[in-house]
Amino acid sequence: MKRFLFLGGAGFIGSNLIRGIKHRKCDDVDIYVLEPSFANVSRLEGLNVQIFRGELSDIDLIRTIIETKKVEIVVHLVATLIPGSTFDDYKREYQQIIFPTIELMEVCAQRHIKFVYFSSGGTVYGNRTDMKPFVESDTMAPISYYGWSKQMMENSIHYVHRTTGLKYLILRPSNPYGHGQNIHARQGLIAVALGKIFAGEPITVWGDGSNVRDYIYIDDLCEAVVQLLEKDVHNTTINIGSGEGISINDIINVLKEVVDEDVKVDYLPARSVDVSHMILDTTRLTSYIDIQFTSLHEGVKRFYRDVKERIGKA
Repeated sequence: MKRFLFLGGAGFIGSNLIRGIKHRKCDDVDIYVLEPSFANVSRLEGLNVQIFRGELSDIDLIRTIIETKKVEIVVHLVATLIPGSTFDDYKREYQQIIFPTIELMEVCAQRHIKFVYFSSGGTVYGNRTDMKPFVESDTMAPISYYGWSKQMMENSIHYVHRTTGLKYLILRPSNPYGHGQNIHARQGLIAVALGKIFAGEPITVWGDGSNVRDYIYIDDLCEAVVQLLEKDVHNTTINIGSGEGISINDIINVLKEVVDEDVKVDYLPARSVDVSHMILDTTRLTSYIDIQFTSLHEGVKRFYRDVKERIGKA
């Protein structure tokens, strides 16, 4: 039996990943989740998990959970920043998230616990003017505080690995979307666009809509991670994306094809924190796992139906 501790497991990615692990392993796993007292944990309803309330900075609490529950794998999904975050936001992230996590890595290393970190394939690499996909060995050159925070976390993981033998897995997902995602959040183009559409408001596009991103349906992301965990892939960094570049204008065109509502768009001046092109090379990923990626059109259609169902139940 595997025992997981999810930090930030009640979020969009975490809850779907927990559901995927539970579906695959059923009763062969124990999953514990740490969330702050104010966090909404409704996404975990119906799942057999134990929720602890506490801050990431409460290392004594986390250490107690790890020891008493005999945790074998820690999955770190905690982040408070977005690409548009300010320096003050970054300072809080460093104090409340980054520094405590470094201490947690030391705890994991001492107890031979695998540390799985969700970084960001969309921001750590920085900008690129050509359409060449980013490979894991490319230099990290983030242009936002969000990306910088992810780079700092990755560098810290490598340092603790070198000095203490920490067993780790760094995952760099592209832009996940799909069921369970907040359509009223500040990030996630497809989710935010659906939220605007259902509210009868225009979709905000920074720039001319030519910016290219790599999008991955949430079920595909979770399936990839579950397979990597099953194979105990470790001490490496892996891109997780579709490997396909899609422009913002392409997304809008798909939305116009899929949704029944009117789709309006406001184009605003481009922002310096947004990369122009971001496609992930998935050669390393597919060397470990076998997966068929959901097409963008099909994924958006499923997401749209899910949102309609949720709104209908509200």
